[in-house]
Amino acid sequence: MRSWVATSLICIESRFMHKDEDIAPMTQDDDTQALIALERQRCNAMVNGDTALLRELLHRDLVHVHAKGQVDGFDSYFATGGFNVHYQRVERSELAVRVMGDSALMTGRQMLVGVRKNGTGTVTIDSRVMQVWVKEAGRWQQLAFQTTPTEMSVA
Repeated sequence: MRSWVATSLICIESRFMHKDEDIAPMTQDDDTQALIALERQRCNAMVNGDTALLRELLHRDLVHVHAKGQVDGFDSYFATGGFNVHYQRVERSELAVRVMGDSALMTGRQMLVGVRKNGTGTVTIDSRVMQVWVKEAGRWQQLAFQTTPTEMSVA
């Protein structure tokens, strides 16, 4: 089943708004709705430091490309890559989901604010994000994540 949905997702507040007036919203199918809900859970898990939930949401073969280009797999993401900061805010907007069978492409903006655990400042990253989700045994998991910063600062 193919669907193209443009919507705005605010992960922390868990509310939806249509953001892009140029793309007519379509009826969301079950997979698209499930993926949007899982992305909301991922954002909330990052803010809450819920590694148990993140381990469920992220695929064992994860490829995660960070804003500065470093690449983590599943194990390295949890060892260091994803947790060098305490996330204060992770918000998604302009979210678009394209489901193609048992895979899906999710794109949109992400605003991330986190305090570095080593005390060297607060990181703010406004970026465009592309994610690949796969459905195995009836369960969606994020297989790939790539962020490209449009603005990034450390204060």
